[in-house]
Amino acid sequence: MELNHLNQAQRTAVTAPLGPVLVLAGAGSGKTRVLTYRIAHIIEQGLYRPDQILAVTFTNKAAKEMQSRIAKLLAEGGNQKLVSQPVLGTFHSIGVRILRKYISKLGYNPSFSIADSDDQLKIIKDILKDLAVPKQFGAPLFRAYISSAKNLLQTPAQMDLGLDGHIRDLAAQVYGRYQDFLFKQNNVDFDDLLMLPIILFQNFPEVLRSFQERWQYILVDEYQDTNQAQYMFLHLLAKSGNIFVVGDDAQSIYGFRGSNIANILNFEKDFPNAQVIKLEQNYRSTKNILAAAQKVIELNSEQKPKTLWTDNDDGDKVMIKEVYDGHTEAVFVAKKIVSLSSGVEDEWEYELDDDEQPQTFSILDTFLAQQKRRGGSGKSWSGAIGIPQLPKNHGPLNEFAVLYRTHAQSRQIEEVFITAGIPYHIVGGVKFYERKEIKDVLAYLRLLINPLDILALDRVINLPPRGIGEKSFEQIRKYVLALPKGLSVEEVATKLGQLALPPKQRAGLNQFWGILKKAALVPEEVTLSELLKVVVKLSGIDDLLNDGTDIGEVRRENVRELFNVTAKFDNTAWHEGLQLFLEEVALITDLDNLTDERNSVTLMTLHAAKGLEFDTVFFVGLEEGILPHTNSLFDPKELAEEVRLAYVGLTRARKRLFLLYAQGRQMYGSFQNNAPSRILHALPKEVINAAAGTKLAAQDGDYSYEPFE
Repeated sequence: MELNHLNQAQRTAVTAPLGPVLVLAGAGSGKTRVLTYRIAHIIEQGLYRPDQILAVTFTNKAAKEMQSRIAKLLAEGGNQKLVSQPVLGTFHSIGVRILRKYISKLGYNPSFSIADSDDQLKIIKDILKDLAVPKQFGAPLFRAYISSAKNLLQTPAQMDLGLDGHIRDLAAQVYGRYQDFLFKQNNVDFDDLLMLPIILFQNFPEVLRSFQERWQYILVDEYQDTNQAQYMFLHLLAKSGNIFVVGDDAQSIYGFRGSNIANILNFEKDFPNAQVIKLEQNYRSTKNILAAAQKVIELNSEQKPKTLWTDNDDGDKVMIKEVYDGHTEAVFVAKKIVSLSSGVEDEWEYELDDDEQPQTFSILDTFLAQQKRRGGSGKSWSGAIGIPQLPKNHGPLNEFAVLYRTHAQSRQIEEVFITAGIPYHIVGGVKFYERKEIKDVLAYLRLLINPLDILALDRVINLPPRGIGEKSFEQIRKYVLALPKGLSVEEVATKLGQLALPPKQRAGLNQFWGILKKAALVPEEVTLSELLKVVVKLSGIDDLLNDGTDIGEVRRENVRELFNVTAKFDNTAWHEGLQLFLEEVALITDLDNLTDERNSVTLMTLHAAKGLEFDTVFFVGLEEGILPHTNSLFDPKELAEEVRLAYVGLTRARKRLFLLYAQGRQMYGSFQNNAPSRILHALPKEVINAAAGTKLAAQDGDYSYEPFE
């Protein structure tokens, strides 16, 4: 395998001796390349067999890409097709693999289901109702408490999140009931996929030893994002010390969901003989963008020092624009996208006329305005609103991204884009697998794997209507929860036939389980796609959606799209394929769904943007109180994370970077006037170009903010 495609630091990392290695990989420095070359090098040199290697990533998409790259590298080196494969996956997908084999030791059945976020909220709402908890303490709050406890590996009896008296006791009580409910219906949640394997490792040493012997070399991507549970999981497995981690403390931005930057900062304490290698050459951004990002991250004093550099051109200067409010900010972004994508001349110093500011337009207003202006040319404007129109002939839009701190900031951008005719998609919006019709089909499929899944049963037992009311369902619910785990669909249906229900409800129940029994009896050699068609037809979902309306037809198309998704599992028996499919759905992330094929502008939060890159980035809302966020202003650790968040935003840009801040904007029901963000004050004036009217340009380098302690 040739290593001449790597720079010196990358080669050092790829060929490092066995033992603990920390690779500090700056943004755009080729960390994925290093990981894949390292795995291929280990295999090619015969240091470990492929099946002895475990590589942990943070998205399924990254794992699949790495698997493909490794196979290609080894093929280029003249290696024959591998007899075995390294194990590549997310923490949670690896957790599932472990639990499918050993979860019976904890009293579960291997056919467990994975509860999604909606399932969790429903369970907790029922518990809060049963406990008569005041409505101001909502289910999302307790779900967050439970998730935090599990990430810290705390059981209900050990729960200690620093909460005060009554709320602490209540949270522990809700957690206990919640976990008991999951256990009874043979269900686990997302956090259990890590916590339960660790419990297995700690209580059954022979299980831990078997995986330590199996996975003798461990690699970890994005190590700075690991939480306490992930840290413990890795350290239990990495007994030999053969662990290779890649990360960047400057991009640690998930503290709000439990990640602990101390894990990467203390790596050399955990492994005193660790080798540390820095990847500082950036292949993504221009020199001016990197210089701006470097000054921003230097606001944080507690970090592992490194300085990114690049052989790329200086490129355009980083452009700063002050706007009047959120609407004019969105108009400016739309105008630049129209200009850059269509070649229409544009003045950087563009200012809105007095009669254009400020105005508030609803989605309906902008939609109606768009209808009136259809057919306009690229140079057309929407009257007093001042919104340009994207011409029919324009360049690709998928290299434009608009980044913001909170989802709420997207509303005005969407409104303006609709009026301008600019196609866009939001990362973090309504996901395909969260659509009602998709969740309904998935509920039927979940019951084929785990007929004790009360949450799935509750969702579809009356879909279509079968006359089973709350009273009857509560009777069914209690009966199912008392059944032993591991029963088949046929066995559960037979036992439910013994329930004393009124004739109408009994008939409805028998009809429902009759559908599941027919589906479960489909021969194993039938493909998963064919089984799915049987379920959609037998359940009546297809007839229910075929109501003659446009919405119904769209929903039917969504259900038919599932056939395309399941096709990749058609090379196995449907039962095995169904289990793999449901696992994939449960573990999927926004970034797994993101594709470059759509010709539309990407709108996303800064948290969702990490790992991505675009030719042109519009970074909006750079104001005190937004970034850094109000909630972080009095906590040095949270403030430092906000700086890292800004650094991530800046380093997403390859060629052009626009930074925007408003004199004021409508937030949370009121018009707020916030000062320009301290992030802007950190920028070196030699790499910025401020538009006319931007006050920041007049400060002449007299910056008043100091690095954080």
